[in-house]
Amino acid sequence: MESLRCLSSGLAALSAALVAVALSASPALAAGTVLTPSPQTVVVGETIDVSVTGFKPCGSENLAVLWGQSPLSYGLVAGSLTANDFTVDFVVPPAPAGSHLIAAGCQAADGEYALQQRVLVKVVAAALALAPSPQNVQAGGRVTMTGSGFIQCTDPAGSTTVELSSATGTPLATASGLNGAFEQAITVPPGTAAGPYPVTAQCPAQPGSALISANVYVVTLTLKPSSGIPGKTISVAGAGYTQCREMQVQLLQDTTQAMATSSPVVPVNGSFTTEVTIPSSAAPGTDYQVDAGCYPAAGSSAAIAVEPFVVRSPARSASPTPSSTPSSSTSPSPAHSGTTTSPSSPGSPSPQSSPHTSHLWAPVALVGGTGAGLALAALFLVRGLSMIHGKRGRGWVSKHLRVVAGSAGPLSADVEHRPGAASVSVGLQPHSDQLGHQQYEEVRAQ
Repeated sequence: MESLRCLSSGLAALSAALVAVALSASPALAAGTVLTPSPQTVVVGETIDVSVTGFKPCGSENLAVLWGQSPLSYGLVAGSLTANDFTVDFVVPPAPAGSHLIAAGCQAADGEYALQQRVLVKVVAAALALAPSPQNVQAGGRVTMTGSGFIQCTDPAGSTTVELSSATGTPLATASGLNGAFEQAITVPPGTAAGPYPVTAQCPAQPGSALISANVYVVTLTLKPSSGIPGKTISVAGAGYTQCREMQVQLLQDTTQAMATSSPVVPVNGSFTTEVTIPSSAAPGTDYQVDAGCYPAAGSSAAIAVEPFVVRSPARSASPTPSSTPSSSTSPSPAHSGTTTSPSSPGSPSPQSSPHTSHLWAPVALVGGTGAGLALAALFLVRGLSMIHGKRGRGWVSKHLRVVAGSAGPLSADVEHRPGAASVSVGLQPHSDQLGHQQYEEVRAQ
């Protein structure tokens, strides 16, 4: 092992020497020129500054900054390229760990370099890093994964490609970046249970070899009910809030206007249950939501989970039900269709003409056929019969009577008149008159 380390150090030194020999083959370096990198120990993908002092301006030639023997793209940070002193910056290109030469000079039209100075910098392996933002998300939500140090997944041109997947191997996204760094949004699958959800990163050329993993923490939020009228209390439950010492929920309108706030509650193993009441001033609409977050709120985006809510209009009062005691225009039995109200028969005293009418039965309705003409004909027929037969006797009534009190079912034909009752609606059993016609009658006792 020690011999391998010595061999490696020797190869690195040899490489640096070869680069130095190659650079020394160029025109002699200008005396007094100094390159000062900051920092002097770097990682791939890092941006560093190089201060140049005592530099002879290139004039019509172009300033060249080389990493080893390859020119770099740079930017002017301070000074002027036509002056003796200036500062440029550039991104450290993909390179193995070890010492690397940085050189500055002028590039002629024929492509040759007139280098004025060079300096060594040390490249160290960047630590792999992978982090979600935000750290907590609801199932089905999106989160941005940021990675750095993925030199293994970087090609010589500096392009980085990383595959992100779940702990079970389900692909989530393919991230692209430069020099080992990337940002990539992923969607946590709907239905994911509350708790840590590991996301792993690997190089496409090395499938199945996870380089690093980071946890996205999935939270849930449940409303019962998900809609309600003003004054209604909403039950709110959540799980996965392990980072919160206390929880609080709010009913918001238009995502910002707080309509109601619950009391703080301490989650147990990340789970909590609390309540919030819809204020009486809440107008009906679908522009409401209930959010949950740590208490006290930290920052402008303190909500961790959000669920939509609907405020409904209070139900209208039911229309009053008709009185169980029918009026003079009594509806017929459901067994018959078509109803016609007939006046008292001429042979029967009217309630207004006799003080004894409270003990008499007066026909008030007649059911005929389905047609209006048939009903009208039946009405005249009954009136004629009433004039012929006069008032019905008690025996006849007992024989033909069917009694209906209010919404009750059929009663006995023996009817007892109860003092104080306004009326009793009765239906007479079908019977044939002297002409052989089937009659249906309904009367009311006053």
